[in-house]
Amino acid sequence: MRVAVVGAGVSGLAAAHELARSGGSRVTVYEKEDYLGGHARTVAVEDADAASTVQLDLGFMVFNRVTYPNMLEWFEGLGVEMEISDMSFSVSTELGASGSRCEWGSRNGISGLLAQKSNALSPSFWRMIREILKFKNDALRYLEDHENNPDMDRNETLGQFIRSHGYSQFFQEAYLTPICACIWSCPSQGVLGFSAFFVLSFCRNHHLLQLFGRPQWLTVKGRSHSYVHKVREELESMGCQIKTSCEIKSVSSSEGGTANARSSSRISSGYHLVTHPKQVIGIVLFASGFRVTVFDGSEETYDRIIFGVHAPDALKILGAEATHEELRILGAFQYVYSDIYLHSDKSLMPRSLSAWSSWNFLGTTSKGVCVTYWLNLLQNIESTSRPFLVTLNPPHVPDHVFLKWYTSHPVPSVAAAKASLELHHIQGNRGIWFCGAYQGYGFHEDGLKAGKAAAQDLLGKESDLLVNPKQMIPSWSEAGARLLVTRFLGQYVSVGNLVLLEEGGTMFSFGEVGKKCHVKSVLRVHDPMFYWKVATEADLGLADAYINGYFSFVDKREGLLNLFLILIANRDANKSSSSAAGKRGWWTPLLLTAGVASAKYFLRHIARRNSVSQTRQNISQHYDLSNEFFSLFLDPSMTYSCAIFKTEDQSLEAAQLQKVCLLIDKAKVERDHHVLEIGCGWGSLAIQLVKQTGCKYTGITLSVEQLKYAQRKVKEAGLEDHISFMLCDYRQIPTQRKYDRIISCEMIEGVGHEYMDDFFGCCESLLAQDGIFVLQFISIPEERYEEYRRSSDFIKEYIFPGGCLPSLARITSAMSAASRLCIEHLENIGYHYYPTLIQWRDNFMANKDAILALGFDEKFIRIWEYYFIYCAAGFKSRTLGNYQIVFSRPGNDKLGDSGIHSLSKLSGS
Repeated sequence: MRVAVVGAGVSGLAAAHELARSGGSRVTVYEKEDYLGGHARTVAVEDADAASTVQLDLGFMVFNRVTYPNMLEWFEGLGVEMEISDMSFSVSTELGASGSRCEWGSRNGISGLLAQKSNALSPSFWRMIREILKFKNDALRYLEDHENNPDMDRNETLGQFIRSHGYSQFFQEAYLTPICACIWSCPSQGVLGFSAFFVLSFCRNHHLLQLFGRPQWLTVKGRSHSYVHKVREELESMGCQIKTSCEIKSVSSSEGGTANARSSSRISSGYHLVTHPKQVIGIVLFASGFRVTVFDGSEETYDRIIFGVHAPDALKILGAEATHEELRILGAFQYVYSDIYLHSDKSLMPRSLSAWSSWNFLGTTSKGVCVTYWLNLLQNIESTSRPFLVTLNPPHVPDHVFLKWYTSHPVPSVAAAKASLELHHIQGNRGIWFCGAYQGYGFHEDGLKAGKAAAQDLLGKESDLLVNPKQMIPSWSEAGARLLVTRFLGQYVSVGNLVLLEEGGTMFSFGEVGKKCHVKSVLRVHDPMFYWKVATEADLGLADAYINGYFSFVDKREGLLNLFLILIANRDANKSSSSAAGKRGWWTPLLLTAGVASAKYFLRHIARRNSVSQTRQNISQHYDLSNEFFSLFLDPSMTYSCAIFKTEDQSLEAAQLQKVCLLIDKAKVERDHHVLEIGCGWGSLAIQLVKQTGCKYTGITLSVEQLKYAQRKVKEAGLEDHISFMLCDYRQIPTQRKYDRIISCEMIEGVGHEYMDDFFGCCESLLAQDGIFVLQFISIPEERYEEYRRSSDFIKEYIFPGGCLPSLARITSAMSAASRLCIEHLENIGYHYYPTLIQWRDNFMANKDAILALGFDEKFIRIWEYYFIYCAAGFKSRTLGNYQIVFSRPGNDKLGDSGIHSLSKLSGS
């Protein structure tokens, strides 16, 4: 299906993007200007003062997460960078009746409101402030009545609403009229003729009825042309044909009739970019579709047309071929045209600097609108002291003009409000769709929604447009927690960029991407309980907030990982001296408000210390979840420890076998040996060991489920004569037998700090005189060990109760205190754990439905996703290690002269 999109403003671009990415449509975009984007226009201005070029947006400048949800979704999908902006407002006007002057602004709080000193003593001014509060209540009541009673008359004008509710002339002239004139860029005297329902709906939906707690406004960091370029790149990558400087002149229907808009078949895509301008002088509609004729005589044929232009322009192109319904409905949308200047003339700003704001209404409400936008504030221009100003309809030509142009904006009249309800009568009826910002409130979000909706209707798809999210309004306690958390993050995060995007509201940004940390993470905060949890429980509160769905990430795959990497980088950047760190523990959480929770969690951890009776309960809580569950993310061998990858694309199963073989090689196992494995898991090492060497093997576990699985796999392999398992604690292993080799792979993390010496004492008593002991374990840096063992964390609380990662020094101190063992070989394979954990996470998420079918819930899913990425970040940042250590006793000549096999030998380097 060939589709022509007429107009490359936001509506046309959105329609083309939706058609192209859906596939099956060959899309051509026509734009009469030599650039795309419509009101999204960026210009480069030479700033003589700063001797530099400044990029400035002249049309589309600001948006927010509450009232622009579809725009934000589009931008995030395109990878558009955003930053905080300002949407303050000021009035500097002569009041019609008295001729007195009123000036005030919202940017600087009380000093802005009282920018004109006489405001403080003006009863009319303070009455206006009270009426602003009254206006909110009256507007909400009016909208509720009309929405609950669709038959109520919606023809009432704003002026009629104001008069019927008894608002003062001062309120009209110093507040309401200026605001509406600024929003719709229309003459002041026409404001009171607007549709009351339309204006009040807009004010409610855009949170303009409240003085405080309005949504935070944003702007495109690289200016609006950066998003337009991204859209163009995507369109071209999907094969869209783009024709700039091509103005459509007319549309005519042939005698053959019209195409059926609802029944065409789709044609595969195939496009090319036209780089030279051509003027389109006609479109002819045949039974088979539309023919576009270019002035040089060339023709293009299309099956469908989408008009992404102003309503009057669409009617002009249709000419005599416009139907009665199209003339009636589209003709109801009227526009106001404004002269616009880009300049730096300060006389077109409020007299008092305290009143200077982003939007500034000037002049009198009895004359045409004059609005000045302060671009330095709106677009965060800090490189110059020169004010860059855009003024609509100034009373005189400004000084220091950089650029002049004109623009148009739809007027929210009663007729337009009624016509917007009837648009569905003309959409697609004869193969033509109409879209534009005029179909909503006249802004970028409205244009995007109209374009996307037109394309989806053309494709016969259900609309998936987002509705405005409810603005997140925290309680007093939550607001206090938010203040505390944001202040803490502002001080704590200095490297990397952490961004919090509140549901339908504010954005906070901390730190910046740099050489020390190039990572960025953008969180979506869905519930203010996020702040309360973090403020009162610190890192465990962060985990709990994620588990409960109080926040998520824009980047669903890398967001959580990047968050941890940023926190790790800043923890290390802000680390105290080693002596101070040694004095830290549960009593010194990063947030002092989390002290009570820190004590609670540490006491809970202490209660789970690994005595013989408690250890079995701790192990069962994790490993007895079900063998089927673990099989959904582990490799087929069910190996639950760090793999070793020869290449990045090596399978997890092959990498696990490689690790197991390395442990066997390091242990120098021979056929006549009897090997003990402390922590046998699901038996993967046992089976490989016996197959590879023919030795005898004994393994112990405390997990009933692991034991059942391992025994079954051994029976299936026919190795019962060589392999035996025991369900017992390492402290309960009979000491009558000595083992030639002992292997323990990632079991000692469940021993606990207090029992490390006991563990090595048991190994000493069980190992033959010339035996070899191979230990693999996850390690924590020595500088953090004391603080870590004296506090709880996510892993101890949610994953491995009673667990404790040892430092390398703790291992060697326990070795020397409780045994005659010495270290023969040591190797850190920790960098292999990151890809291991990522593959586990990917397998886990790919099998999410199967895991839920086992009876687990969404919170469980998030706990385990958090667990995998929490650990992965530690290994990716190299702040966690994974050691393989070979122990023996002095004088052991069984080690031989060939040395210990290492990872470097295995990889052939």
